[in-house]
Amino acid sequence: MKTKAFNEVTLEFPSRSSNEAFARAAAASFAAQMDPTLNELEDIKTAVSEAVTNAIVHG
Repeated sequence: MKTKAFNEVTLEFPSRSSNEAFARAAAASFAAQMDPTLNELEDIKTAVSEAVTNAIVHG
């Protein structure tokens, strides 16, 4: 993944399983600025899904 520019975002949403897909899509859209490969983008989406699911279940 190539870094093109420094950027950041803060995203907050209610702890509901229905928001897992939203978080995954938002993270993938934000990461797309760095021109990742499709495999890297899928890895990012998987990591976000796992993190959000764990936060909902264990938080």
